[in-house]
Amino acid sequence: MPVLDRILSKRPTELFIGACELCRRPVRGSFPEASGDVLGIPCPECGVKTRTSRIYATTVDTSCDAACMGAVGPACSCSCEGANHGGSWAPATYQSTISADALAKYRERIEKQERERNRKAEAERKRRRAAFDEWAEDHGDVIEFLKSTDVNNDFIDDMLRRVERLDELTDRQSAGVRKFIENARRRAAEDERRKGEEENAGPVPEGRLTISGEVVMAKIYDNHFSYSGSDYRMMVRLDNGAKVFGTIPRALQTRPTEEGNLFALRGVRVQFDATVTAKDGEPTFGYYKRPTKAKFI
Repeated sequence: MPVLDRILSKRPTELFIGACELCRRPVRGSFPEASGDVLGIPCPECGVKTRTSRIYATTVDTSCDAACMGAVGPACSCSCEGANHGGSWAPATYQSTISADALAKYRERIEKQERERNRKAEAERKRRRAAFDEWAEDHGDVIEFLKSTDVNNDFIDDMLRRVERLDELTDRQSAGVRKFIENARRRAAEDERRKGEEENAGPVPEGRLTISGEVVMAKIYDNHFSYSGSDYRMMVRLDNGAKVFGTIPRALQTRPTEEGNLFALRGVRVQFDATVTAKDGEPTFGYYKRPTKAKFI
């Protein structure tokens, strides 16, 4: 049956609501400063971060075609498929009666259903806990990283929510987390290496001189004053650890560009003559200009 209600307007509120799957209870809160329509809120009972959605105040029109609202036969003049026939006379609620005995039986049935739901929920929690514990024996590194990292990443956040819900990750998801761990360690080691190089770097030599070093970065930069609209520039780390930045000489623009590596220069040793000037306040960094006699070494 098609949806008949039409939203005429909507307004976001500061309220968010979701449901904790483990506790089978709603999680709700008011967050005036929150942005976006999704927010993670800890469950008041188990503390697991639960995905909640913003509540919108809406204006809804439930009216249908006037002919259908007053219709009494099976024929439909619009797309409501007869759902609104006679709607002009249908009350929103209705009154009824029930005996005390029937009410007691009703309450007994509801309590029995609740006990059965609780029994099944407890059995499911135990099953999931046992399955998760078995999975966790071979994935301690994944769990430890997810629970200890403060990295802002949608994939890692999603994997953490799964672990907090006692959901085992698939082999592919676990491999993705481990790859993330490996990359994070490599970046940390690289940052530490660069920090050490910067601390031990010597001063930039100044004047017209021959530069020898390793290209650590090569990129295209916009230049509205250039005929082509862009410039090729690179950063070279000298043998004493200092770095200089300037235009890539034409003699070094001969290699085919690789993905993310302009002219395949990164990691290559080069030599050229240029005029070097140290940056004010940074004796280990400078700029070069008018490069000549460039070559690979």
